[in-house]
Amino acid sequence: MNKNIKIFFCTISITLVILRLLFIGNTLLIDDEAYYAMYARHLSWGYIDHGPVIGYLIYLFTIFGENSFTVRLSAIVMLIILSFVLYNFGKEHFSQMAGIAMSLGISANMLFHTNSVVVTPDVPLAFFSIMAIVYYYKAYFIHERYFYIGGIFLGVAILSKVSALFPALGIILFPIVNSRKRHFLINVRFYASLIIALILFMPFIIWNLQNDLAFVRYQGAHIMEGGNWSDFTSLWAGLFLTAGPILFYYSVIKPFLFIKRMKSLKVEIQYFIFVTIIPLCYFLFHSFFSRMEVNWPAPIFYGGIFLFGISVAESWPVLRKHFLFQIIFSVVLILTVTIQTFFPILPIKGKTDITNRYYIYNVVDDELKKYLEDNPELMNKRILADNYQIPSMINFYLNPDLEATTLSINYHSTLYSFLYDDTSFKGNDFLFLKRGKIFPDNYKPYFEDIHLLDILYSIRDKKEIASYSLWSVKNYKGKDFIK
Repeated sequence: MNKNIKIFFCTISITLVILRLLFIGNTLLIDDEAYYAMYARHLSWGYIDHGPVIGYLIYLFTIFGENSFTVRLSAIVMLIILSFVLYNFGKEHFSQMAGIAMSLGISANMLFHTNSVVVTPDVPLAFFSIMAIVYYYKAYFIHERYFYIGGIFLGVAILSKVSALFPALGIILFPIVNSRKRHFLINVRFYASLIIALILFMPFIIWNLQNDLAFVRYQGAHIMEGGNWSDFTSLWAGLFLTAGPILFYYSVIKPFLFIKRMKSLKVEIQYFIFVTIIPLCYFLFHSFFSRMEVNWPAPIFYGGIFLFGISVAESWPVLRKHFLFQIIFSVVLILTVTIQTFFPILPIKGKTDITNRYYIYNVVDDELKKYLEDNPELMNKRILADNYQIPSMINFYLNPDLEATTLSINYHSTLYSFLYDDTSFKGNDFLFLKRGKIFPDNYKPYFEDIHLLDILYSIRDKKEIASYSLWSVKNYKGKDFIK
């Protein structure tokens, strides 16, 4: 192998690790991260919006201290492990170049970079799903004893986020559709691995049964939220940009081209096609009818990384420039976003600047904190909000004796809906923090008295990026006041 490629691989990998370590300790958590940090404070076998793995993961890494660095550290650790695993897997089963391409395909990639500096359920989802793909490959092609390990990873992947079911279907269906591997359908170890996966997922099933199918009802209400052609094109354009054009091609376009000549392909390639095309078909279909966030279809690329790495290695003289373009494109994008986060030099404003998400709630750790310190008589008041984001940021950065919460009035249920009984709040006085300067009309009937205390601002680079209003609200009447 060309020595320059090895140097390129090591330089990019090490540089990105250092960059990420510096990033996670020097930016505020975004609102979703603070929300998942609440999972870690209130451990459970299930939550209304996700499985429990992210909560336990954050808890494990924050045992010795809770801050933005420790909350996010698991994300970097998991990406580093995946990079090593993919390199060794590609080298062992295909070639060293395949290992390098697979490893850089995930580490030098904006889509997975985000999951290394922002901790969400997508972090364990990607880690355990890809590990499951690796070990089921070993079971199908090396030795059946690997089924047991594969089953463990598969179960924890689904427990992390149910979208792991889509690559899981590719893994499970492979011996059904491939005649050369159909003998595994009578293999005890194959079925034992599925039972192991089911057992590991069972606590979440039990939690749902005990909580009136809360997760099922929540997802059912959101799964078909209306979308339009603009949402569809924005989603796939976003995936093209964040995943990188070459990885996008091998994950979204190439699987359909492979299908046409499936029988002529190596059986090993067929495995990765099935793992890729099933989530691809689902998310492609779903995106026609529903608005989706760019991270939701990420399972498409779990199998695509393998197709990308194998293809690059097998046709290196032809695809060398494509590989280098993919990696350089993604690294430049990562560096651009990182620089913009700390030094906003690009002429973009508001929601267009995605790096504002690291500053939009600095009002909590700055102006709100100072206001409460200046008015200590308010410290014994619980803070309310009309969403889950604001209470989560307050709980993480201010850590009040009385946790902030949301009443979820005309708003979907959240973790807070399970933590607090609304009836226990009746007759209480609160503080109310609201994005914007106007008190929400739908909340007014539920309080006897509403009084504006102050207007607070989130500041970035000496410029206002958001305003908040702090209110005193008295004598809460309860959700059942208006029927």
